[in-house]
Amino acid sequence: MTYDYDLFVIGAGPGGLAAAKQAAHYGARVAIAEANHLGGTCANMGCIPKKLMVYAADFGHLAEASKGYGWSGEQPHFSWTKFVRARDQTIERFRQSHERSLTKLGIHLIHDRAQFIDAHTLEVGEQKITADHILIAVGGHASKPDIPGIEHAVTSKEMFHLPQLPKKIAIIGGGYIGVEFASALHAFGTDVFLMSHEHCILNGFDPAISTA
Repeated sequence: MTYDYDLFVIGAGPGGLAAAKQAAHYGARVAIAEANHLGGTCANMGCIPKKLMVYAADFGHLAEASKGYGWSGEQPHFSWTKFVRARDQTIERFRQSHERSLTKLGIHLIHDRAQFIDAHTLEVGEQKITADHILIAVGGHASKPDIPGIEHAVTSKEMFHLPQLPKKIAIIGGGYIGVEFASALHAFGTDVFLMSHEHCILNGFDPAISTA
């Protein structure tokens, strides 16, 4: 039987993109479907925007530290709105870079949801597409515990889309993600409360870090 593609990938996050590109390098006919933005959680709602928060926070630390090395002047003011604009521009460049690389490799990108009809057939939007191999690389998403008041909480996904910098925030979780958020927000001027059920933050990391 002849299929439309040798490989069809559902999900254009890091895993799906890597698999699609590698298959295309070997000469396979490849398509990839993504209902949201290219790059998945890491590029859009995880690693990259969080690292940009940490990067932006460092400027405040440097401004304060510079006073001990002869610098003086007014303390810089942080603008959440300007940061969000710069962050989104950087993320958009990542998305465009991914799209250019897919085009260069001849990978067909479809911006839509894919659903199985049978083992070799997918419904993608209004199309029916067949493939010899289908890779599911849809990733995951943050979940909220079923506890009273949880409707007032946000996950890391919503954190990146807050319209303004919170004046006060409680972060549940003392792992590296919670600590990165806590340190960046504190540098921006937010009053931060970090909560962890472990005996220390960054449990499992070197004691020199977790007990600092």
